Amino acid sequence: MPKIDKRFQILFSEEEILLLKNEADKRGISQGELLRLALRNEITQKSNFTRIRAIRNLTEILD
Repeated sequence: MPKIDKRFQILFSEEEILLLKNEADKRGISQGELLRLALRNEITQKSNFTRIRAIRNLTEILD
């Protein structure tokens, strides 16, 4: 059985950890860095969506 980092064990199943490790190895970065990039991308996308929605609401109010 592979050694599992306790920090990730809480969040992911063993299968998900192995998939994360394989993807991180393909990209040449650590698992933590891959997670950090994924979270940053998710937050950026959501904040962009929120900004677009706010702009649309403002244009509707001004029309």
